[in-house]
Amino acid sequence: MSAQGPDGYGGPDGSFDGDDAAGSGGSGEFSGFDEFGAFEQEFGALGAPAAGGPPPRVAADIAAITEANEEFYAAAEAGDLDRLGAIWLSGPFEASVQCVHPGWAPVFGRDDVLRSWAVVCANTPFLQFFLTDVRIDVVDRIAVVSLTENIITDMSAGSSEDDPGFIAGGRATTINIFRRTDEGWRLWMHHASAVMESAED
Repeated sequence: MSAQGPDGYGGPDGSFDGDDAAGSGGSGEFSGFDEFGAFEQEFGALGAPAAGGPPPRVAADIAAITEANEEFYAAAEAGDLDRLGAIWLSGPFEASVQCVHPGWAPVFGRDDVLRSWAVVCANTPFLQFFLTDVRIDVVDRIAVVSLTENIITDMSAGSSEDDPGFIAGGRATTINIFRRTDEGWRLWMHHASAVMESAED
């Protein structure tokens, strides 16, 4: 799994994307912080913004969320159900865990979500994600990660000695929602929608 992460910060609420980076048409500077006084009163002061980036606490959250998001995809690529189980939310909110695989009906509840990933891993001999258009927005205990999954998969390799298999590619527009817990950021909701390729593509 390789991630092409965002290279700039977009706003004092913890959001960022590449469009706000220096060299991408923006100044790369953190601006507009004073407009969020009400936000600070509700969720707590975030600290002084660092030059060219978000406040230190938000920056630390973004780093931790990025790591959790990348671990999710690395675990899926490896077909490692233990690692997937560790990244998905457990505890009081586990009944509200949700997952939408491309083309699937929504799956609800931690146990059923993990079973759905067991099915995916068992039926996909090879799976690789290249993540692009990554954006992270953080508000208090919730983080929203939007991205594009560029997927390479082999659905048939190993099905028989005479079948060499085939490599297929596709894209999905995805939202991953994480919750902050005492153990760190955990995946709460995953929604991936397939992008239909046009004839020109």
